[in-house]
Amino acid sequence: MFEDWIYFLLPRIYCGLAFIVNPIFVHLIFTEKQAIFGNYRFLLLFFTTYNLTYSIANVIVSFDIHSYRYCFFLITRNGWFVQHSEFNFHIICACCSLVIASYAILLIHFIYRYLAIHNSDLTRHKFHFYMSFSIFICALYFGVWYAICYFLGRANREIREYIREGFRETYGKDSMDVSMLGSLFSEGSDETVFKSWLAVVLWLTIITVSTIMYVVLTITILMHLKKMTRNTSKKTSKFQVDLLRALVVQTVIPIFISFSPCLFFWVGPMFGIQLPRSLNYLEAAALGVFPFVDPMAIIMSLPVFRKRIFSFFRNPTTT
Repeated sequence: MFEDWIYFLLPRIYCGLAFIVNPIFVHLIFTEKQAIFGNYRFLLLFFTTYNLTYSIANVIVSFDIHSYRYCFFLITRNGWFVQHSEFNFHIICACCSLVIASYAILLIHFIYRYLAIHNSDLTRHKFHFYMSFSIFICALYFGVWYAICYFLGRANREIREYIREGFRETYGKDSMDVSMLGSLFSEGSDETVFKSWLAVVLWLTIITVSTIMYVVLTITILMHLKKMTRNTSKKTSKFQVDLLRALVVQTVIPIFISFSPCLFFWVGPMFGIQLPRSLNYLEAAALGVFPFVDPMAIIMSLPVFRKRIFSFFRNPTTT
């Protein structure tokens, strides 16, 4: 019953909340004065579209991450893509790549904020070029991650055999019949171990480089905002700081709440550490949180939205 709640009911609850919060977020953006957000509204719309797409994918393909000795593996729970097949494996790779696409979306937001405070033409008259660039970055992240997953998946049969006994004890099923993506860091063939280490190192590199870029861009933007206070109004400077604060919140929630626990499942098996089952439940629950928590956090971080929300609840008939 508990696992039914985690892997069946919880993703649907998260999806329902995402489809409530994100349309409200879009409504707030596009009913605000255009001069306040400018073309940034369309980037936020892109963000909400991703949130809704991810929420649907999280319902259709509910992930369960588990570790066994020197191996970690990811399987689907419930739904249409549980049984082992080539098509179902591609679905797993695609959904994993959809998760990492959030790093690309965050990156294009940081780049936009950097360009906006430098009054770049790409954020105004040539915004369509920036949107094309944004789509390319997202597709690049998605494609690279998909390729790594597909490369790693070629060793899946050996991994299924390695975890067969432990898998049967945990799930009551034969691992040979289940679609999965996994890595084996020791006690396997040289080819499988090499692929596993290479794939995880590449994953960690993408995440680390992206995070460093967020930090560098944040520091650079803050430094420029301090200089801006001398030449712009206090109201304009404060709004730019509010937007940056909202972006930082938008970044922290998925990285530290939803994605960071994945690192435990990647790193632990490298040293033969088998993590307790309770952490699997925590990670499965956390992966679906950010599509509805992120827009709520942004609304609360921006005074212009926060005032409208509080005003509605105080006097809904006049809002």
